Amino acid sequence: MLEQSGGDYVTAAAKSAPPVAVLAADTAGLSLEQWVFVATLVYLALQSIYLLYKFVRDLRDDRRDRNRV
Repeated sequence: MLEQSGGDYVTAAAKSAPPVAVLAADTAGLSLEQWVFVATLVYLALQSIYLLYKFVRDLRDDRRDRNRV
């Protein structure tokens, strides 16, 4: 019997996510233009979250470095 790691399942899910999302959007009645708009909003939200995380992390590192000196 072949054993599969959790990473294999994650990879398979990631590969099937775009077609599933497009099918769900089409079923929900979204046009291609609306789909691109939603994808852009999600992308911008993820970028914003990442930049805030990075800013807070760098701020903490700077404070930690100043306290060590």
